[in-house]
Amino acid sequence: MTIKRIAIEQLILGMFITEMDVPWYRSPFLSHKRLIKDQQTIQLMQQHGIRMVSIDTSKGSDLPSGSSTTTQQTVNQQLPHANVPGSSNHATERISEAKPDDHSVTAIYAQAQEAVERIFEDLERGIPPSPEATKAIVSNVLGQVLNDPAAMATQLAIQKIKQFDRSLTTHVLDTCILSLVVAVESGLDHTAQEQIGMGALLHDAGYVRLPRNLVRKREECSGQDKTLLEQHCKLGVALLSEQPGMHEDVLRIVREHHERTNGSGFPARLGNDHISRLAQIVGIVDYYDGMVSQRGSRPAMIPHDAVRQLFLAGEQGLFEKSLVELMIRSIGVYPVGSLLRLNTGEQAVVVGVNPQQRLKPLIRVTTNPQGGSYATPIEIDLATRSPDHTVRTVLRVLDPARERVNISIHLNQGLSRAA
Repeated sequence: MTIKRIAIEQLILGMFITEMDVPWYRSPFLSHKRLIKDQQTIQLMQQHGIRMVSIDTSKGSDLPSGSSTTTQQTVNQQLPHANVPGSSNHATERISEAKPDDHSVTAIYAQAQEAVERIFEDLERGIPPSPEATKAIVSNVLGQVLNDPAAMATQLAIQKIKQFDRSLTTHVLDTCILSLVVAVESGLDHTAQEQIGMGALLHDAGYVRLPRNLVRKREECSGQDKTLLEQHCKLGVALLSEQPGMHEDVLRIVREHHERTNGSGFPARLGNDHISRLAQIVGIVDYYDGMVSQRGSRPAMIPHDAVRQLFLAGEQGLFEKSLVELMIRSIGVYPVGSLLRLNTGEQAVVVGVNPQQRLKPLIRVTTNPQGGSYATPIEIDLATRSPDHTVRTVLRVLDPARERVNISIHLNQGLSRAA
């Protein structure tokens, strides 16, 4: 048998772990399946109360000959004690199915999405996530944002296209990713980046304490229903505070992400000077993501129009103008996935942004002036001289639905080449 049950004291470098004897939310890891590469990982496991693990000797080192082990049959009998009533360890099994050596942006997004789903499954059971479990998800995503922000932006755009009516968990993950993009662009230190990511990931936790049908139609609610929905900020803080060690800055994001600089927000109608800067950033991202997502009967807004509305919100005093400017600098006036008509008559898809020249994105020209498709799309940076010396500028933004253009095809081509 390749699966062996061993004590943590028997764990050595080179072993491949498949399971631990604690539920996921009590461990500091996004996935229990991992190759042990350093002694620090073993020490971290011991610090979190892990006493027994299962290893796969076909994927890593075995015990020295003569050491006592437990066979797979016994493992199956012993493992249930790791399941705490109400926890969602079955979700751990789902996420563990991902190949451990798959570090593509698509795989990282899928792993994070499954991890967020199990966080919210546990929240519904009254089990708040540990700071370590939340940080593990954020660290994984943050690493990808730092390594290849363009690929992550492309992945977000693809997800928006694929999911017509997005779930709460998808919304919080996308808000987390985009908040991290803005945090990196703003120059926040690593600790603040982690805190803003954790706060964004948990900002809507309080919704699990409200009727699901009410949450689903929250954009259409008014009167008493709207007043009830506005309690989700306080409910989220109360729920998350049950887990010791959650940083106050994370809780402030949960509490204050709907506050507005002009005092018109909720739940406390705080003014600009009393709102956490991290909460303001998450609030702006949450506002934008809500506009570009279909919710109930309300259609999604095309990204360029949402950017325009975001700018107007800054002018109206809902958000601090400098933070709105930071957000727009991060995603561009023409965000990734926008469909453009060029002055040449060609169509193009935005595949990247120029933070210093927001009106001149990176584009993939897909059709010629007559409407025919190019056999090989032309990739151009509008901020530099075109190789064919053609001067191209953005004439207007198009609605992909009206033009019957599948944007995800062109974005997927970019991700495939990057991989």
